[in-house]
Amino acid sequence: MRKTLLITTGIMTLVGLSATGCVKHDRYDTARTTTHSLQEQLVASQTDCNTATNALAARERQLAQAEANLNALQGQYNLLSDELDAIDAENNQLLTTVTDIQFGPLPIATQRKLATLATNYPDDMWFNAETGMIRFGSDFTFSSGQATLRTGATELINRVAEILNTDEASNFEIVVIGHTDNVQPKSSAGRYPTNWELSTARATSVAKTLTENGIDPSRFEIAGYGEYRPLIENRNDGTKENRRVEIYLRPMSDTFAWNAPTTTTETATVDTLEEPMK
Repeated sequence: MRKTLLITTGIMTLVGLSATGCVKHDRYDTARTTTHSLQEQLVASQTDCNTATNALAARERQLAQAEANLNALQGQYNLLSDELDAIDAENNQLLTTVTDIQFGPLPIATQRKLATLATNYPDDMWFNAETGMIRFGSDFTFSSGQATLRTGATELINRVAEILNTDEASNFEIVVIGHTDNVQPKSSAGRYPTNWELSTARATSVAKTLTENGIDPSRFEIAGYGEYRPLIENRNDGTKENRRVEIYLRPMSDTFAWNAPTTTTETATVDTLEEPMK
């Protein structure tokens, strides 16, 4: 009986030990399988990480290239912007130039030449393109009470003659008008009793100087208005603004033709009173 119990106990012990060994083996297999799975996941994650890292590096390179392209485009934009600013400035200058040109009776070439010449004599010569008028200050062109051109004025009138003798200006009549202030001639009163005579003599001197430079005398008309057409109100001590000689350029009439008279006329001789220059 005892022997049978011991055998039975032994058999149970072996069965228990066998069962325990099977349990540890299953847990090992499970742990091994889990470890292997985790290793595969780790490798996959590492691969994904490397792929992501490479993709990030590629994106960074693309970003750097995009920034470089943007900087290049910005540089080109700045250059184009500067060029556009320069072109805009030139256009504004051209617009100002065109706006300043007043389209009057004169050809543009003549107008520009006279305007340029006037800028070289800002205190002594003025040009109005709208009316085709050239104005000279008498204090620059003549001495007080005299009608003989000063040297500097002669040089200026010669330059004006060069312009008026060009082809584009050849079809314009030249109207020369003298003006004075209301101070009457004193030292030259014998030659010029009033400002009418003085202003006319000054206009004649300008016209003669122009003809001496080759301008056809038939283009001229001469007048003297004395003190009766002032630019401003005359002052008691003299008014230099009113002492002036003006030249108006007037288109010749297409129907106008000068023919010498065919009939004889009587001529009268007029004695001219000459007074020494003072």
